[in-house]
Amino acid sequence: MKRKVRIGLVLVAAIVIIMLAAGNAFAHSEYEVDCSTCHDVSSGMSITTVSTINTGPGETFQVDVVATGLAQDVFVLRIPTDVADNDQFTINVPANTENPGLVEDNDALDLDSNNNGIHAIYNITAPAFSGTYTLIIWAAQHTDNGISRSITVNVIEGGPGPSIGAPSTTPQVPLANEEFTVTVTISSSDTITYVRLQYSIDGGINWLNVTMSESGGLYSGTIPGLPNNQEVHWRIVAADSSGERVSATLTFTVGVIPIEPIEIPQFHYGWLLGAPALVIAYIGTALEYYDEERFTRIHGMMLGIAYVLTSINVVSLVMEPAGVWAAMNPVYLFDLSNMLIFMHAWHIWLGIISMVLGTLALITHLGGWKTCNLGLPAVVLWTILGIMGFYLGEVFVP
Repeated sequence: MKRKVRIGLVLVAAIVIIMLAAGNAFAHSEYEVDCSTCHDVSSGMSITTVSTINTGPGETFQVDVVATGLAQDVFVLRIPTDVADNDQFTINVPANTENPGLVEDNDALDLDSNNNGIHAIYNITAPAFSGTYTLIIWAAQHTDNGISRSITVNVIEGGPGPSIGAPSTTPQVPLANEEFTVTVTISSSDTITYVRLQYSIDGGINWLNVTMSESGGLYSGTIPGLPNNQEVHWRIVAADSSGERVSATLTFTVGVIPIEPIEIPQFHYGWLLGAPALVIAYIGTALEYYDEERFTRIHGMMLGIAYVLTSINVVSLVMEPAGVWAAMNPVYLFDLSNMLIFMHAWHIWLGIISMVLGTLALITHLGGWKTCNLGLPAVVLWTILGIMGFYLGEVFVP
């Protein structure tokens, strides 16, 4: 009797997982035109716009876009942030935090009154640093197919002083008493006289100088460690024989991790792979409970499939921005001041523990060892992670 009860509980849990997955997919049906998953299959669609734009750092420019679609119920233009260099630009008009640059057919921003035709004029602010960037605009129907056009944006610094490239930082946001290193490319046809990293801890009233050293054409400088919650403004000042140039001022707050809104499916594959993995794992577990002698190896194989799906889910995390990984700091496991980061930290660490248990369970079951002491905790943790991922997905999507 006890075995039947356990089998029933496992099957009920699997049904709940399926219902949650279906509910999650339904809840986000409006994201079906998320062009981060689109493929360049025009199917009769077209986009007409310029191919190259020259502008200055931080300057605002206009892009005139004309697109045609098919006779379907949804036709949109988008500038998704997770494609090419799109996240380096600021979309001013149309501004939409949920879907950047979103213009729907026949909405107030569509200058074309015809169905399945969109004419939009974008006001876009260029990156703050010189360089060549790629801006990609998508047109999509209510399917996974769409068409894109790329625009090469040359951000050129004019006037006196050297050209300052886009800096890279290590780490993205420092923790308490952790150094913050800035690396940048400085170029000039004249002789470069100095390059300084300046930082301010009083809101930009007073600036402290750090001389940046050159190696292989790259200049680097380090801001010393500072206490938690200290807001820091920083910029780069470079000079050559023609004059001095000052970069845009950037800021960070020590110990405060900026977690950007994450759109589905950028937060790895979530339920797309997690739900099948859980269902397969629960069915395999139910079979072993039903007849351990007959189904031990089958259980191992099914857990193996679930393990592979989960591994793909984990490997896809390399696509996440660096700031997301900063939540691995164990201090956030006990910090309830920011519930989002608290939940995110536990999601990461429980994921690590479950993958260790899942790896050991896979080895033992494929070897025919008759034990579920490792596999069952892994499946339970995967279930908890799935529920947490559902919550995080709801919160992260604006």
